[in-house]
Amino acid sequence: GVPQVVLITDPGPDPDDVKTLLVLGVMHHQRAIRLCGVIANGGGMPLLRAKLARCVLDHIHLEDVPVGVGSEGRPTVAQPHEFGLSGVDAVDESRLADGQTVLHQALARARAQTVVMVCISSLRDLADVISADPGLVVDKVREVAIQGGLDWDEEANDF
Repeated sequence: GVPQVVLITDPGPDPDDVKTLLVLGVMHHQRAIRLCGVIANGGGMPLLRAKLARCVLDHIHLEDVPVGVGSEGRPTVAQPHEFGLSGVDAVDESRLADGQTVLHQALARARAQTVVMVCISSLRDLADVISADPGLVVDKVREVAIQGGLDWDEEANDF
């Protein structure tokens, strides 16, 4: 079968997250993958980021892909362009779920070793699901793809 993909992302400040969401959406339409869920997190504004993800998916006719509100992350100040997509403000919050619920449901519904976790933002949400149900993650996740970087901590003189 096709890979069952769960995306953990922080759409808004950087175009890479929305581009990734669009590429995965096209792959879903082409039946190359099945996009099983999207978790939007970070910036102290996970709800707004989830609304953006929901709006992007709606624009490409993927209304059935669940979107979850993930972890808060470090607060940032949003720039005007970040959430300027037509329809973001109109997204009904009842169409969004708790991020951990989306993760658990996507894993529970998947066959063994078929889930690909694509993490292009904070790993907090993945860590939380691993902590809550490590057996489920081990049974269902085939692969974890992580994009990220390190921040230098001047005080600790370490990453």
